[in-house]
Amino acid sequence: MDRTKLLVVLPVSTAMFLGALDATLVGTAMPTVIASLGGLHLYAWVFAIYTLTVTAAMPVLGRLSDLYGRRTLFLVAVGIFTAGSALCGMAHSILHLIIARAIQGVGGGGIFALSQAIFGEIFPPRERARMQGFLASTWGIASLVGPMAGGLFADYLGWRWAFLVNVPLGVAAAVMIARGLRGTLHAGTPGRVDYAGAATMFTCIVALQLGCLELGGGRSLADAFAGGLLLASLLLGAGFVVVECRSGDPMLPLSLFRSRLFSVSIASGVLAGMAMFGAISFLPLFVQGVLGRSATAAGSVMMGLILSWTSGSGFLGRYLNRLGFRRMIVGGTILITVGYGLVMRWGATTPLVVAGLSLIPMGMGMGVFTITSIVAVQAAARREHLGAVSSTPFFFRNIGATVGITIMGAILASHLPPDIASHMLSAGPRGHVAEAPGLAISGADPSAAPLLAAGLHSAFLFGLVCSVGAFLISLWMPNVSLTDDPAGSGEPPEPALDVG
Repeated sequence: MDRTKLLVVLPVSTAMFLGALDATLVGTAMPTVIASLGGLHLYAWVFAIYTLTVTAAMPVLGRLSDLYGRRTLFLVAVGIFTAGSALCGMAHSILHLIIARAIQGVGGGGIFALSQAIFGEIFPPRERARMQGFLASTWGIASLVGPMAGGLFADYLGWRWAFLVNVPLGVAAAVMIARGLRGTLHAGTPGRVDYAGAATMFTCIVALQLGCLELGGGRSLADAFAGGLLLASLLLGAGFVVVECRSGDPMLPLSLFRSRLFSVSIASGVLAGMAMFGAISFLPLFVQGVLGRSATAAGSVMMGLILSWTSGSGFLGRYLNRLGFRRMIVGGTILITVGYGLVMRWGATTPLVVAGLSLIPMGMGMGVFTITSIVAVQAAARREHLGAVSSTPFFFRNIGATVGITIMGAILASHLPPDIASHMLSAGPRGHVAEAPGLAISGADPSAAPLLAAGLHSAFLFGLVCSVGAFLISLWMPNVSLTDDPAGSGEPPEPALDVG
């Protein structure tokens, strides 16, 4: 790697580590935060608001980077995240913390989206899979360091340092970005900001996630508020499509969906998101509630999934150039499906070692699928659209995750007595979908374990169906592989767009 690219990789990976560390660190410190600030009834909102703003900010800041330059918007994203972290560290009430987390999420969404776009721009197509795997390894390191660091901060330095640690890291990342990314990135293509599209997209995501949060809190679709929010999200989604069709400078060029490379990646990504994060959300509950093990034991089981996800991204991603998009994305969905099949065999006597090993195929499949979908959508886009396009796999995956977790939670609740179900659901998710959340079960009646096992198996069956659906859609992926773009125009090879 030459010096110019190294000066790009260092600040981008530092910024990505900043966001990834926060995602894995905060959950560990939150019980101490609640003990200090109170507001247990708003516990879930500390994570939900972050998820919401991350999801909504990714496509908006990605598109703005196409117009005003990636270096500028990356600095803005890191600055917003750092400022939000400082505000979190200074919070004196749970409401103050929630507002600060919303600000932090805007910056986090920009960091995640623009990291992918910058690597997609700097590196030629044949190197993108390897470098996306490098970014994935950053998540892996953060997943190992974050939970322990969060506990240490909470126990010895005070919970505020779980947020304030981001401030010096953010400043260091901003300095490296200002110096290392000067003159190396797309400076922006003149155009108008699609304010109508951005507003419609943002309100659609807010309505969808709030509606799912209400359903996750025990409300039904018949509830006027929850049902109204979901209906509003559907109408706003349709409105977004209309707005984008009429816009001269759309937030997301809908013409991209004419490319099978792009549309298959997105459609399968929605179902994969439902399967992937449904598993991450409810597997710890099975370990604690059915196997009767501790939260630490649940974390150790999930570590196999997280590490195999990282290794799948980094190691197997290297074969993308050789095997092509179809083989890789089909292989990823097969591994996820096999993992779900192994999970369906879990019972009350399943040893922890067996449970952990059975998650390795699922984690590797997640890693392969993630890398392939990112590189595929970048191959389907022009350089001036990389910012908007690079965020789309995460954007639609997060939407799938939100819907999938809600449906699986409803399936689980339908198998449990109302008092137990309301106890579990009132605890809410322990974190953002990327944080391996579980549902708190302290105080639940141990005699409910068989009912809990039946409910979780039904929920996992839904996840299995989603993974099979992702596999079937992935079969439509064009059978092409990456090649260099010798002209440096950022254009994809023609077969990537047109092969049937």
